[in-house]
Amino acid sequence: MKIKALHEEKGRLIDELNALQNSINTEERSMSEDEKKRFNDIDARLESIGSEVETLEKLQKRAAEKAAAAPVYGASSSSEKKERSEMVAKYSFKRAVEQAATGHRDGVELEMHKEAAAEFQRSGVSVSAHSVLIPSDAFKRDMTATGGTNGSEGGVNVATEVGGIIDVLLPNTVLDGLGVTRFDNLTGNLDLPKASTQPAAGFNTENGTAAEKSPAFSKVSFNPKRLASYIQVSNQLLNQSSNSIDAYVRNYLAQSMAQELEKAAIKGGGSNEPTGIIANTDVNVVSIGATGGAITWAKVVDLMKEVEVDNAIGQAYLTNPKVKAALQTTARQASGVEGNFILQSGAGELNGYPMAVTTNVPSDLTKSTGTDLSALIFGDFSKLAIASWGGMELTVDPYSGATAGLTNMILNAYIDVNLLHPEAFAVCKDITT
Repeated sequence: MKIKALHEEKGRLIDELNALQNSINTEERSMSEDEKKRFNDIDARLESIGSEVETLEKLQKRAAEKAAAAPVYGASSSSEKKERSEMVAKYSFKRAVEQAATGHRDGVELEMHKEAAAEFQRSGVSVSAHSVLIPSDAFKRDMTATGGTNGSEGGVNVATEVGGIIDVLLPNTVLDGLGVTRFDNLTGNLDLPKASTQPAAGFNTENGTAAEKSPAFSKVSFNPKRLASYIQVSNQLLNQSSNSIDAYVRNYLAQSMAQELEKAAIKGGGSNEPTGIIANTDVNVVSIGATGGAITWAKVVDLMKEVEVDNAIGQAYLTNPKVKAALQTTARQASGVEGNFILQSGAGELNGYPMAVTTNVPSDLTKSTGTDLSALIFGDFSKLAIASWGGMELTVDPYSGATAGLTNMILNAYIDVNLLHPEAFAVCKDITT
């Protein structure tokens, strides 16, 4: 029996006891034998419920702690950490691809493949036996930024090495800097129990019976959703230096995954996507007009107010460059003094809070006949959770594009996004710029 059902049963039994007590007091009589038996039965059941609830709550707490805790590779000694770091550094993406194409694996790449296979097995995610499996920590550095020092493994330097390829300019990835919560290397689906009512008490007379205030519970659920990236690489590029192919292809795949994950976390809600902040129907919404309108200082403050009214503490604002520019050219008051803009030039703060800016915040939203509208978000970003299962699965296909001298690579990851507390966010999504 679930905890909520046990609390409901407890409430009904206490109500029955109160009714029995009131009947005896009103009629000024003693308990009958049947009433005594019923009283003892209820008393025993209440004690049993208390024990069951305590056990279930402990089990749920331990399950959540186990799911949230990422496995540690080896012992925690500094020498083993150093050895692990050296293994990751020696890992060659190019060699892994070549080994997948030939079917003969060895060296560090084979060890990493076996390790990642164990990760996926623990997570309950099925992967192809013919794929290249990459542990999560071997790819981690590329998921947040271009590898190396000052982009030494990517960007212009890598593009020059592989023959003049100049990478496209990419949006900033900002969510990690805002303190999102991460659950890595999960095992199976994850349900987090969530109290959905506030604690309650009430004043009463000296001898009055206290009213039962049973808490209600809900849950936040995470289940793996496949995030995939695809690239065709010429066999000539595969024959280039190890550093070139490792840097360019790994950076391309990792950046595409990171960008798509961030877009889903901010807006997500499309086909097969997790539901992000903007698409979540339970977040607070601050509207400007029937078809959108210009951002004002009052709306900036309203976003903060909506979050705090729900007892959350916001940490930062998040928006795109178009809204940032509008904030820098809009006066706080309609008749304000020139220069008294909502966002001061060069400032990284809005309304006393940090403000992150990325083009991953959409500028193509619609409202009625309003189009090309932008969003401004305020909230506690630790209440945005990103979950992952296992590492990365790389499928190498040297056959489909063989006549054109191409090798196809598909990178798969298994992730989910959810809001632990939607009310900890407020969104204005009808801003004209």
